[in-house]
Amino acid sequence: MLKQCTSMRLLGVLFLAIAATLAACGGDAEPQVIKETVVVKETVVVVATAAAMAETTETERPLALIDVPQSKSSGGSVVMADLAQALGGTGSLPDAPMGASRQWGAGESLFTPGAADWDVPMLAESWELASDLSSVTIDIRSGVRFHKDWGEVKAEDIAWVINRTNPALNPESIAASAANLSALFGDVPVEAVDENTIRGTFNKFDVRWASNFLNQEASGGLTTIATPKRAFDEMGRDWLKDNFISTGPLQVKEFKTGVSVTLEKVPYSHWRKDAQIQEFKVLAVPEESTRVALLQTGEADVAFIDPKDLARLNQSGFLQVSAGQGIQEGVMFPGNLWETTNALTNEPIDFVQHGVYVHDHNWTGNPFKPEDANNPSGMDDMEQARLVRQALARSVDRAAIVEHVLGGVGEPVHVTYFSTNNPNWDDKFLYPYDPAEASRLLDQAGFPADDDGFRFEMPLFVGPELGGGEGPAGEIGDAIAGFWEDVGIRVKVLKYAYGVFRPGLVSRTTIVPMLTSCDDGKESFPFDWPKGLVQTTLTRGGFSCGFESPEILTWYQAAASEPDREKRIEINKEYLAYMHNWALFPGYVTVPNAWFANPNHIQEWPMHLGNSYNSPENIVLK
Repeated sequence: MLKQCTSMRLLGVLFLAIAATLAACGGDAEPQVIKETVVVKETVVVVATAAAMAETTETERPLALIDVPQSKSSGGSVVMADLAQALGGTGSLPDAPMGASRQWGAGESLFTPGAADWDVPMLAESWELASDLSSVTIDIRSGVRFHKDWGEVKAEDIAWVINRTNPALNPESIAASAANLSALFGDVPVEAVDENTIRGTFNKFDVRWASNFLNQEASGGLTTIATPKRAFDEMGRDWLKDNFISTGPLQVKEFKTGVSVTLEKVPYSHWRKDAQIQEFKVLAVPEESTRVALLQTGEADVAFIDPKDLARLNQSGFLQVSAGQGIQEGVMFPGNLWETTNALTNEPIDFVQHGVYVHDHNWTGNPFKPEDANNPSGMDDMEQARLVRQALARSVDRAAIVEHVLGGVGEPVHVTYFSTNNPNWDDKFLYPYDPAEASRLLDQAGFPADDDGFRFEMPLFVGPELGGGEGPAGEIGDAIAGFWEDVGIRVKVLKYAYGVFRPGLVSRTTIVPMLTSCDDGKESFPFDWPKGLVQTTLTRGGFSCGFESPEILTWYQAAASEPDREKRIEINKEYLAYMHNWALFPGYVTVPNAWFANPNHIQEWPMHLGNSYNSPENIVLK
């Protein structure tokens, strides 16, 4: 029954999406699809039978196109309908930084991505690395004004922001991926040498110190946005939590928590770029159908569009704008904790008492107890779990997910953190879709299917990217689970709040596989960047991908301390081969971050590379 019911699960998701789209747009009635309800360990999935799929896929349904309206904006204003996550608060204070300010043209950091390189100076004017790579001295750009008459940016402002964000110095810091600063600087404060110069002493030199850690588009949302220390000293922490002050071409005019933010052009000549628009308003609109409706009626000039609607908006004539960024969705396998010494403290790790190895899990290898009751003869627990993960990587039709779940946009990914479009990629690291081979590997691992096709059960948690379980990521997770079920693995897809799941990653106690990009799963990140920081003990006390490997630690440290780009590429090729073999984080699809604009109002919106939309000061109106 399991094989018969789950083989069409992916197209069930597609049928529902098509029906909802057609109904919303006044199209054809819902297709007559024979449906079954399959209960998979508390997860209810609607699937279509093979006969129904064959009938409906013979003829392509035309997309329900929409007319491009005239914009209702005036006076040089632009209205954007976006997801709601960025509108939770306005605070400048690095204890709770507003990373979205970089997207809104309101905040600036020391460095920013450019057209080709990721370490273009922004608030930094120049810098000098010590010959032994022990420290960096940075000259801060003179004459940069803080918003609303808070004076000029000085070295002490930048040093203060970095130190307040670093949890090794400020335990109250809740900045996303702030543990990266702990890894970079440790507990040694960045100091203001003089009015316009700062010096940072590296705990562990990382070649990405400028291109990532102190960058406008830092990995994982880590932000060191310039903030006036004087405002903190005079007005206090609580005031800064409610008032955003930084240095961008746009400044916050009005903020309604969870509802909207309105930004306005600063009333002076900006040091870097005078905005070409007068006002930029971002609305929190969590529902995709509402965002499309606002765009369709001209109430919004730009909107974030879910993958299922990208083709429709493109063919309707709307203007696609993006930062060239795609989010890679892979499945990481927490609980594979293979380091025996904490790289931060040099203290041994007591795995005898560690919860992840109390029970055996088929996708988790235990190097400390290589023999257990279910290992086939001559096979240790590490190899058994590796074969299971290899099977999970090879049992998913990535192209089908792109076509049917993502509406034909996006691309397959095979090893998370690596783009198949990068010239350094090698196709020998693909995971071909081969359910027969996946079944063979599962048999070899000692998990043969019973008469009903069942092998074992496993969970899959849907991470927070792409709207989490309620967004496109949820549909991708369902599709991956469906393919795994086709080879006999009964999957429980978990879609609860990420805030509940995250503590287990920080404490290294979870063994639940997770659909995620895990910080660095971005399509445009350079191949030579050191890989795997959050896959080592270097970030203990902070976020982790949930697995730790001494080999990854060695490669990460080697790449992070290597100033020669070509040598870093060779190091990362070794890491790539290792990750492909052990299948600790197989990738599945890249989903483009795409926004569509009304071409009757917006002529162009050039952006720099980044994790999200950015640079609204560059918008050119018709």
